Amino acid sequence: MLGRIAKPHGTKGSVLIRLREIKPEEIKKREWLFVDIDGLLVPFFIEEFRSGTDDSLIIKLRQITSEQEARSISGSDVFISNDSIKRKKKRINDSASVNGYRVTDKNKGEVGVAVEITGVSSNPLLRIISGDKEWLVPAHEDIILEINDFSREIQINAPEGLFDL
Repeated sequence: MLGRIAKPHGTKGSVLIRLREIKPEEIKKREWLFVDIDGLLVPFFIEEFRSGTDDSLIIKLRQITSEQEARSISGSDVFISNDSIKRKKKRINDSASVNGYRVTDKNKGEVGVAVEITGVSSNPLLRIISGDKEWLVPAHEDIILEINDFSREIQINAPEGLFDL
């Protein structure tokens, strides 16, 4: 969920959206969103997108043209697709935070399951298990491409030959 429509903003149909767990700068695709209207997710095209504060947005929806129409959707939850959000790189420093995550390499595909972060704090290693094989992959920002907490998956770009050992 992106947030909730708090109230109309102005008289031309813009709305103020209070954000939940996301900052305006983390939204990369600003073309459309979904508004929960009576339990149905209704798509709306975004005509104008402005940051309000750190936890709010001012958005003009193409289909909403008056303050009265904006007021009618106030209080509704607002959603955007996951691929519309820039994910911050999660720092790998807590083994509990990645335990059980599926690990997929950019070139090899799925390689195993993350078990823990080991090594010293200045050189952390991601321990991956697949069957009877085990690998230690440097937990470096050039290797760890993305950690997706929602799908519990880690995307990596391991050095060539690492999984051939």
